[in-house]
Amino acid sequence: MITVDPNKICYVFDVDGTLTEPRMEMDTNLSSEFIAWTANKQCFIATGSDYSKTREQVPWYVLDCFKYVFCCMGNEVRAQFGTTVHRSNFFLPDTLKDELDSFLENTKFNLKTGNHLEMRTGMANFSIVGRNADFEQRAAYNKWDNLNGERKMMADFINQKYPDLEASVGGSISIDIIKKGLDKGQVVHHLKDSGATKIVFVGDRCEEGGNDYGIVRELKKSGLAFEWYNVSGPEDTLKLIRTNKVFEGGK
Repeated sequence: MITVDPNKICYVFDVDGTLTEPRMEMDTNLSSEFIAWTANKQCFIATGSDYSKTREQVPWYVLDCFKYVFCCMGNEVRAQFGTTVHRSNFFLPDTLKDELDSFLENTKFNLKTGNHLEMRTGMANFSIVGRNADFEQRAAYNKWDNLNGERKMMADFINQKYPDLEASVGGSISIDIIKKGLDKGQVVHHLKDSGATKIVFVGDRCEEGGNDYGIVRELKKSGLAFEWYNVSGPEDTLKLIRTNKVFEGGK
């Protein structure tokens, strides 16, 4: 069961591109200032990654500052110290698996590192360059994709052909595939149903089609007081927490 203090703001943070560079460890300057900033606040993580990857990127002494970690787009919820309090199931259609293989075979990007399809709690993650890519290989694919729009093309194809599924661009190298309606927006419902009265969200892909957009969409429909901030990296997040008054504005 998820519980929140209705008298405190719920501060929700994405991980990749927000608390850390994609699949990198949290910067020590940010982590030390973040710990100090969270004192007497209730904070939450909302990430497309699974819990093990989140632990690799966010050190345990920072994870302990979060009341809950919403993993896998909110399809798995972990309380402090890693206790699982919620899990969803998901199965990828065989026809879609074949089509993802076809994307992989026909891409014009010439580097593949393996581990292209990863099944997570309540979702699937697909990457052309592969999740085994190192930082430089990720950066190379991300730069190429920004010019060629491959991930958006794949997500659009899935959204048009599979009305019960929803695909979105996530992180720097992949797309996330979920059951329709079970994107990060469900984090808002988890918190609202648990008594939240105000939510502040910080993410790096809040635009429509990005995997943080679901939170923004549901905040606007929630009837709660809310603010949201689209950052371009951990440096922006550090600027936000250094100026507490920034959370008095929002969008």
